[in-house]
Amino acid sequence: MYDIEVINTLARTVDYSAEAVREYEQGLGDRIAEYTDTFEIDYITGQDIDDSDDIGGLIVYLKEGKVFAVYDYENFCGWVL
Repeated sequence: MYDIEVINTLARTVDYSAEAVREYEQGLGDRIAEYTDTFEIDYITGQDIDDSDDIGGLIVYLKEGKVFAVYDYENFCGWVL
């Protein structure tokens, strides 16, 4: 559906995984929603995103009908393309 294979070879724009694991080990839960919100605030807000689509583990953000960013909420990392 989306041409996002590039994320398999592209450097991550952001990686919250070390912090997320540390917080989980401290008993704070997985905090998936909080880290997704952080990604959206830092990289999506103000970018005139048309739509987003949760495709199961990944959220694809569209700008002008093209993929702008991808966030992997299971691995706490994201890419701005």
